[in-house]
Amino acid sequence: MSKLLKEEISKQNIKKLTGLIKNIKPDFDALSFEHSVLDEQWVNLALKQRIRKLSEQLQVYLSCSYLESLNILKAVSVEFSGLFHFIFADYVELYGLNDFESSMQALALFTKNSTAEFAIRAFLTKEPEKTKQQLLIWSKSNNEHLRRLASEGVRPRLPWAGHLNWIAENPEWVRPILENLHSDGSRYVQKSVANLLNDLSKSQEQWVLELLETWLTHNSPSNETKWIVKHALRTLLKRGNAKALALMGYGSIEHITLNEWQLDKNVQIGEVLNGQFIITSQQKLGVLRLEYALWFLRKSQSPYRKVFKLAESCYNSDCKAFNLRHNFKLISTRHYLPGLHKIELIINGQTMHSSMFELQQSITNQS
Repeated sequence: MSKLLKEEISKQNIKKLTGLIKNIKPDFDALSFEHSVLDEQWVNLALKQRIRKLSEQLQVYLSCSYLESLNILKAVSVEFSGLFHFIFADYVELYGLNDFESSMQALALFTKNSTAEFAIRAFLTKEPEKTKQQLLIWSKSNNEHLRRLASEGVRPRLPWAGHLNWIAENPEWVRPILENLHSDGSRYVQKSVANLLNDLSKSQEQWVLELLETWLTHNSPSNETKWIVKHALRTLLKRGNAKALALMGYGSIEHITLNEWQLDKNVQIGEVLNGQFIITSQQKLGVLRLEYALWFLRKSQSPYRKVFKLAESCYNSDCKAFNLRHNFKLISTRHYLPGLHKIELIINGQTMHSSMFELQQSITNQS
């Protein structure tokens, strides 16, 4: 069984933290601090609840000014990384809102060993323009972690965080940050910029499309920009948005013919659905994006459609065979219901063919 993420906020790491603090602040009551954190509720706390509890108890047991506490935490933070490191930025989020400069210096340090993308959102909410100016400075930093924080922190739909709906409603507010990063050389930063734009595309479709068209057509776009644009458009491409498809060079499929479509008539839950087909043309097939959509059954609700990528490339031949495989293995994020399911073949955003197959309960589950 895989390790739960919350287990990174472990007793071992907490003891290491208290030992390091004790070395700097001899009067720190390490034992009482550990007991206050690792109480009877600890085992049931989720990841972010554990982080928050540590921050709150640090405030109690450090028992000194914010600046003094911050200096201690900055000193010990370099000994940690990963999820446990989240506690340092979380402390700033909780107790540093009234000392902007010191908090920004601390977050700039903390983000280099983990991330400060959650903490910065509290400052965006309290002092949006002042925080934006800091993010603009970071967006020009030589350090990729700071540049990444500049874009990741303003994502409207950042996972594990509350939505910043006011940014989703006014994307122009973050445009200067995007302009500074649209050809960044770090893949770490590129992914963040693409994710920010993908978030915005869910509420500001036209704005995102116009911005990306500008990047692609008004200058000679770098390979880095092209990569960002493609990944920023992933949601719109799955929706079959015509302009997004055109920006990526996916044109009409009038010249494409589907041949020899074959698909399993039934498949058991836990097994693989197999299919195959051939596409042909009287000319080169050209630039194609092939996907398939599955309509999953739900109890007391209409089926829902999910799109999966099959292949994409520039095909210089006039004929190409493809295999289609979908694994119905049991996963925690999806519950399968037996019954007739629909599958669609999609080429360049257009449905080329649809078929039905029966998803059956596995023999193992029936016994």
